[in-house]
Amino acid sequence: MPANADPIFSRRGQVAANGTTGMATSITTATGDYTGASANHVLVFTADATNGSFVQRLRFKALGTNTASVARIYLNNGSANTTAANNSFYGELSLPATTAINTAATIDIDYPMNVALPAGFRIYVGVATTVAAGWVVTPVAGDY
Repeated sequence: MPANADPIFSRRGQVAANGTTGMATSITTATGDYTGASANHVLVFTADATNGSFVQRLRFKALGTNTASVARIYLNNGSANTTAANNSFYGELSLPATTAINTAATIDIDYPMNVALPAGFRIYVGVATTVAAGWVVTPVAGDY
């Protein structure tokens, strides 16, 4: 089948962190920078290597009890994220303090993106302060 040279609609859904081998890992350690170059940022999405991807939103889910923090979201050009010039500070989201109990759910927060990413581009997320239980970030996306 030829490559999707002029995509309008995605050909398959995508919710894996790196596009091939795994789901998102927990984000717990503070980054404290605005460049995306910290090694503490976590890869949450990689666009399709051939045709790129469309990212509708990122869903943040608390894994338990956490202090309040801020999530910072970066677009990366597919090269090393530890080089600031490869990253673009896309946005940020306030994360509330959460308490895990057996009688109520922890909060889900959707961060709308609605962005088409070129082939191989990535999304990294970091939290501004260290949290105890962590946050999982799940992309809601589609590969072209």
